[in-house]
Amino acid sequence: MATKKKGKKPAAKATTTTASKVATGGRGGNTTVNITEVNETVIIASPAANKANCERRSLFSGFFRRKYEAEDILTIFKSPRIIGSMLGEILGTMVLALIVLSMGLEPIYLIFAVLFATLVVYPLSGAHLNPLVTLGMMVTRRVSMVRGVFYIIAQLIGAMLGWLVIQLLIGAATADMVDSAIVAQSIRPITENSQLGGLIAIESMGAMIYGFGFARALKYKKSAFTFAAVVACGVFTAVLATIFISHRFFGVTDTIIFNPALAVALEAFMARDTIVWKALITYALVPLVAGVVGFVLADLSSALAGEPCDCGRKDCKCC
Repeated sequence: MATKKKGKKPAAKATTTTASKVATGGRGGNTTVNITEVNETVIIASPAANKANCERRSLFSGFFRRKYEAEDILTIFKSPRIIGSMLGEILGTMVLALIVLSMGLEPIYLIFAVLFATLVVYPLSGAHLNPLVTLGMMVTRRVSMVRGVFYIIAQLIGAMLGWLVIQLLIGAATADMVDSAIVAQSIRPITENSQLGGLIAIESMGAMIYGFGFARALKYKKSAFTFAAVVACGVFTAVLATIFISHRFFGVTDTIIFNPALAVALEAFMARDTIVWKALITYALVPLVAGVVGFVLADLSSALAGEPCDCGRKDCKCC
């Protein structure tokens, strides 16, 4: 006799019933025969629950739960993978720095540069390529603190390598071949007379759009091309929106970065007549904070929308 129950592991349960039967043997003796009946109940496991039916146990259950394998400074170097990840971040950020330093923040060029860099670096490190992305991943507990710090260092190294390559190319070229429109030479210095409020508003808006877009792109991380396409479109949208708004309302057209690593490559903190603390706030602190806000908003909108989550997570339950 078999019955089916859902949500249980395969198991077999046996029950026994004993009956005694007395038979008459030779020479007047009695023989007792025990007859045992075994009834087995087979419990068959139900198929794996559909991930589409998964839901959070509560609205904000596990909102800041750790989403990475435990690692620290003592364990992260047990395998060479962290070296490969850092190398990917260095090379990817260097490519972006080369594009921005030579062509500026032209949206049409930038979208293909980001698409290419994200596609080739994603299998190595996840293709952060921006300190605001790494910090957003750290705050929302998608990467460990120690890995995030190493990624940010790698991004700064990559940006400086891109700057160095451009400087070597400029030094090797003759004077009439050097384009005076190189962004590193024309970045707007932040002085007492600069529109600091407008610059902060532009940087924060672009960084928030980028952080939100990257966090949402993680939903498509099983497809590298889809993930890279969403990230590239997010950068394109952020640059396009900030260029239009800055030109339309603030009259600022040549100071849009929202990437602290690229800001280092663009000499944003070393430009002539620049007040250093204002540059640090505008091009480093503001993008980092706004990028984290974008990540948190992405997670918040996902929780409020009741978006299905992974059945493997402890803060989810499956129907």
